[in-house]
Amino acid sequence: MTGGVAVVAHELAELSHELVDAVSRHDRDRLEELLATEFSLNGAAGILDREGLLEAAAGAYQIDEFSYDELDAEVYGNTAVCVSRYRQTARLDGQDVSGELHVTDIWVRRDSRWQIVRRHASPA
Repeated sequence: MTGGVAVVAHELAELSHELVDAVSRHDRDRLEELLATEFSLNGAAGILDREGLLEAAAGAYQIDEFSYDELDAEVYGNTAVCVSRYRQTARLDGQDVSGELHVTDIWVRRDSRWQIVRRHASPA
């Protein structure tokens, strides 16, 4: 990995953590910055669009703990793919959604900042 790509990969790893941290803190403002307009999530709790995740993060989605056990980012110009092994202790609408997941995130760089456009998560 070249120096510039390594810097971007590190930035994307940090943004991945910020994304989940913003959900756990119910920080709608930060999520609005990180989520692209066309964002969608296909995960343990089903399919959510941008507004659906923003609503869930307002209170229904409770993350007690999370960690990325592995996170690998590949950068392709203004697009990046982050593949990770993610673990959480969490509830959505009172339903336990804790566990270890394989996560694939697609990020795009627009207006000099990265935004996530897609997240797919499946049980590990």
